[in-house]
Amino acid sequence: MLIAPLALLLALADVASTAAPAPAPDTNTSTTVNTPAAAEAQPGAARSATDAAHPPLTQGAMATAAQRQGGRKSSEDRLRFVWREHPSLRAGRWLRLDFGAKLQGDKMNPGDDPKNFDDLQLTRARLGVDGELFRVFQFSIEREMTSNGDVKLNAKSKKTNWRDVYGEIKVSDALQVRGGRFKIPFSLDQLTGIANNDFIYRSLGATYLAPARDLGGMVHGRFFGRDITYAAGIFQHDGDNSRSNKVAGGDRTLAARVTARLLKPIKFLNVDEAEFGGNLTTTDVSDVSELPNGLRGRTVISDFTFFDPVFVRGTRNRYGADVDWSDHQLAARAEYIAVTDQRNGQGLRGDTLNSARAQAWYVQGTWLLTGERKDRPQRPSNPFPVEGPGAFELAARYERMWFDSKATGEPAFSNSRAEVILPTGNKVFTAGLNWYLNRWVKLQFNAIHQEVEDAGRTPLADGGTKWWGTVFRAQLVL
Repeated sequence: MLIAPLALLLALADVASTAAPAPAPDTNTSTTVNTPAAAEAQPGAARSATDAAHPPLTQGAMATAAQRQGGRKSSEDRLRFVWREHPSLRAGRWLRLDFGAKLQGDKMNPGDDPKNFDDLQLTRARLGVDGELFRVFQFSIEREMTSNGDVKLNAKSKKTNWRDVYGEIKVSDALQVRGGRFKIPFSLDQLTGIANNDFIYRSLGATYLAPARDLGGMVHGRFFGRDITYAAGIFQHDGDNSRSNKVAGGDRTLAARVTARLLKPIKFLNVDEAEFGGNLTTTDVSDVSELPNGLRGRTVISDFTFFDPVFVRGTRNRYGADVDWSDHQLAARAEYIAVTDQRNGQGLRGDTLNSARAQAWYVQGTWLLTGERKDRPQRPSNPFPVEGPGAFELAARYERMWFDSKATGEPAFSNSRAEVILPTGNKVFTAGLNWYLNRWVKLQFNAIHQEVEDAGRTPLADGGTKWWGTVFRAQLVL
């Protein structure tokens, strides 16, 4: 891959820019410091001394100074290229364009021997631009370049290479209005950018139960700094994660999320900065499709389907709660997600069945071995290769996702119209090592242990339910 050479060039360029000598001072510029107190103590002496050292400016000198100030302002207003966090175009205070790119390549060993599996993949190659006009209107455009273009999934929706395509008007910190295609405000893990994630893969709940992106409109804002935030919106469907070439997904979706720092009075281990979140969505789900329209469950890495969608119709409700805490180089997160799907008229005789249920949770922790304060994106104190080795971080996560329905005393089955859904799930432990070389490059290694809970639905040919897999990722973000 070209990531390592590019990282070296970028690091050298960054050091060169920060080490560049400052411009020589203008010898014609006056360095007089006004001292009103001294002038009041001895008005005549102070005035005469000042006049002797610095005679009054002539009209020509005043005009020259004004021209200099005007020249500086004019140069700032002109369109110019800068490279700070990203390559950018700036023009005064009225225009900002930040260009970005994300490249991620994975080397995988899934451990469950899937057929025709490509173990070396360019997982993501995204180009985008974020911008701001007149400090009021903001926008973001990002497109995935690795797939073959837009693909029609079903009668209601299609898979698109466009990720974020939205505009936003900022009325105040407490009120911002967004419209376009963006992430539905649900799930801490899903809302964390993939380039800033502590693990190579998001949690199972964030991947298969949270909605992800869709077309819609949203209002959001914050109060008391960031002690309280909110977001609420309406969307055309219920996100990319609920749809595939076999699953149509839901229709109109309402969503809301609130976060708060509930422990502000507790000044211990940075607990006062811990952020607690809650979110919910409600979606209309139809049975127009001839195929089941419920949610599915898959394994990590190989995407083996251990739970097939069931037939659903009615209302799909999602609920979730999460907490996010960090203290210097330590950080921890936890999240719980629950989904219920009504099954109105979906029995074998057209009868209404108990709702299908899906649930997931995870707990995770990270430790920066090199002592940096935890942040997203993470910046090493001694970036590689010029100043030091970069930053190293250990990470661990345990999670579970499972599917079932309310027990009625009837036998449970795995078919898509079963009165009682046969429970099944997946338990996953992930151990990771992250190496942040510099602000642009991150290398990750994850060892992943999985255990499916139903021996009748396992990817292993020998009928086993437990296995290990490994993934190595190289990431470049501009």
